[in-house]
Amino acid sequence: MTTTTMTTELKILLIDDHEINSLFTGYMFTKLGIPFDVATNKKQAIDLLKDNTYTLILLDIQMPNHDGYDVAKALRLMSPKVPIIAYTSLPEEEVLPKALHSGMNDYMLKPQAMQEIWGMINKFKQSA
Repeated sequence: MTTTTMTTELKILLIDDHEINSLFTGYMFTKLGIPFDVATNKKQAIDLLKDNTYTLILLDIQMPNHDGYDVAKALRLMSPKVPIIAYTSLPEEEVLPKALHSGMNDYMLKPQAMQEIWGMINKFKQSA
């Protein structure tokens, strides 16, 4: 399977209230040829998940009104198999146990280089 074929089978949901982070991560997805949607809050994320099929969800932990853990629980009820990754600048030891307990599958420190993003996508693309 070529990279082009692999990327046409992918679609990412990025949930982050910070515009600069979304632009930076979205730029990486664009460079990798991966289609993606951006939600800035829980309601937008739920609405997008109702209408789309995603290969992977990257979820910020620190957002106004709802933290990422609450958002993950709601998304997990809607889509039990899609991998949800805590995508945050907080340290792993602080986030990972709560993330796993709330239904997330893994943790990724942001910002990341394209290689790390691609590695995380490859790690979970078969399970979606």
